[in-house]
Amino acid sequence: MGLSRADWGPGGFDQFRSDRAEDTVYGEGGDYVDAGSGLPGPVRTAAVRAVILVAVTLVLVMVAVLCSLAKVWLALPMVLVAVAGTVITTWGVLDVWVTRQMWVQRHGVVSTPSSVARERALRRGR
Repeated sequence: MGLSRADWGPGGFDQFRSDRAEDTVYGEGGDYVDAGSGLPGPVRTAAVRAVILVAVTLVLVMVAVLCSLAKVWLALPMVLVAVAGTVITTWGVLDVWVTRQMWVQRHGVVSTPSSVARERALRRGR
């Protein structure tokens, strides 16, 4: 007894798909523009890795705290593992920053003036 297409409303299951025609974004020249996350692939990969490391480390710290409160023999090993996890997680988070800096250096950044900058340039030109 699951949900049918009608249970999801007029869009059915398709309303949750990201590859629908309405989601396609076109630039000023009519060219297709990828409306993804805005992060380059390597940076996105490093960010996902860092989030997973942070989540695992938080679980390790919570287990260490609970073992310490319960005065279980596993407390000392869990504290040591949590400390090691914290070091590894710090490396993972720094890896996101380093990967982003390397990507910017290798590929450059396309910089376009904002609307405020264009207005100022037009005022100076007058």
